[in-house]
Amino acid sequence: MEHFDLVVIGGGAAGLAAARTAAGLGARVALAERGPLGGLSVNRGCIPKRALVTAGRVHRLVRQAGGFGTFSGAVRLDWDAVQHRQNEIVDSQRPSAADLEKGGVRVVIGEVRFTDPHIVEVNGRPLGAERFVIAAGSQPVVPDLPGQELLITSDQLLFLPDFPASLTFIGAGPVALELAGALSDFGTRVTVLARDAEILPGVDPDVARNLRKRMEERGVAFRLRTTVTSLARVADGVHITFDSAGMANQMTSRQVCAAVGRRFHPQTLGAARIGLEMGRLGLRTNPYLVTSVPHIYAAGDAAGNRQLTPVAAHEGHIAATNALRGDIERADEAVIPQVLFTTPAVGLVGMAYGEAPAHGIHPAVARHDARGSSHSVATGEEGGYFKLVFDQDSQRLVGAQMVSPAAEELIQLCALAIRARVPASVVETQISVHPSRTEGLIRAFGPGPGAVAPPAEGAGVVKSRP
Repeated sequence: MEHFDLVVIGGGAAGLAAARTAAGLGARVALAERGPLGGLSVNRGCIPKRALVTAGRVHRLVRQAGGFGTFSGAVRLDWDAVQHRQNEIVDSQRPSAADLEKGGVRVVIGEVRFTDPHIVEVNGRPLGAERFVIAAGSQPVVPDLPGQELLITSDQLLFLPDFPASLTFIGAGPVALELAGALSDFGTRVTVLARDAEILPGVDPDVARNLRKRMEERGVAFRLRTTVTSLARVADGVHITFDSAGMANQMTSRQVCAAVGRRFHPQTLGAARIGLEMGRLGLRTNPYLVTSVPHIYAAGDAAGNRQLTPVAAHEGHIAATNALRGDIERADEAVIPQVLFTTPAVGLVGMAYGEAPAHGIHPAVARHDARGSSHSVATGEEGGYFKLVFDQDSQRLVGAQMVSPAAEELIQLCALAIRARVPASVVETQISVHPSRTEGLIRAFGPGPGAVAPPAEGAGVVKSRP
C-alpha cells in the first residue's frame, strides 16, 4: 500500500488548491478523483454556465441588431453548435493530470471510499495517509415528489442534446435564474416556480424584485409562493401539478429542471463509517476546517460554507496548510464578492442591511436606479440598480448589492472599498468616466449616508442625486 503525508479527495477548485499547496510545502501528496479533473466549476458549473449565458446574450443581441441600424438575414439558432462550443470550452479548461504529476501530485482516478480512518480505496487500490482533505464537491438536490424521475438537473441542462421549446424550473435560486435567463435569450418559453414570496432568498427583497421585473420584461414567467406536488409524463413533455398562493394549478412543459440547491453527499465516501458528521450543507467543520475526525479536513462544497469557486480554492489552501503545519490559519470569507450571472447580473459583497446591527453597526442605506441614464440610452444596455449599506458612524461602506450588466466588475470596486475602509466621501468625489456604468455606482455614494432622516420603518434610506 502506498503511503502519503496527505491524500486529497476531489479534483475541483478546493482539491486542486489543496494538492498544489501540499506539494509546494514538500509533502508527499495524492489527489483522488472519481471523474474528470476540474470539478463542478469546470465540468458542470461556472465555465459551461457562463459560456451558455454568453451564447444566449449573443443570440439576443443579433435579434435586436436592427434597432441599431444593422440588418442581416433571418436569425437561426444552431443548438448543436452551441453545445459543441460548450464542450470545447470545458475540454480546454480542464486541468491536466500530467501537469499535476510534474508538480509533485500523484493523481489517482476512480471511486473513492474510506475503509479505515487512515486509508481510502480508489477502485480497490488502497492509499494510506496521515492526513486527509475532503474536497469532493456537491450534487444537485432533487425534490422528493411523485414523478421526480422526470426531472433534470442543472448538470444535465447545461449539455441538453435537444433544444427545449419550453422549460420550467423548480426553485428560484442563483442557478435557476442564471439558466432561465440564458434559455430565455435563446427563445425558450421559461417559467420559474418559486417557493418563497420573492426570488433569490438571501438577496435583499428590493434587489431581487428589481431583477425579477427585468427578467419578466424579457419574457420569463414567475409564479411565487408555489409548491410542486407531482409530475407526470405526457406526449408533449411533463405535466406539472402545483399549488400557487393556495390554489391548485397545472401546466405542461417540455422539460422540468430541479434547481433547489446543491449538497455534499457523504455516503459516497463511506463517511459515516469513520465518524464524519454532517452540517447543514456539508461536513461539520471548525474555523480551521477540521472535521469531526481530527486528522481529516474539508474544503469547498464538502465543508458546507459558501458554494463559490474562489472560496473553495481559498479553503483548499487553508485546509492543506493546516493539515500539514498545524491549525495556524482560518478561512477569511468576510469580504468575498459574488456575482450571479443572471440577465442582467447580480453582484453581492459584504453584509446586508439586516445583518449590520449584529456586528455593532448602525446602518444607513443608499439606493440609485440608473435606468434612463445617458450610458444606458446611448448603448441600449440596461441601467443598473445599486443598493449600498454604510456604517453611519464611520461613513464607510460595509455591504453592496446590485443588478447590472457590469456587476462582475463593479462589485469588485465595492469589495475594495470595504476592505480599504474608504469613507463614502472619497468615492463620491471621484470623477468618473462619462458615459459609463460606473457613474451610477458612484452616484449611489452621494450625498452621503445618513443625510436624509430615516423613514418610519427605520431603514435609513438615502436617496441619491437625480
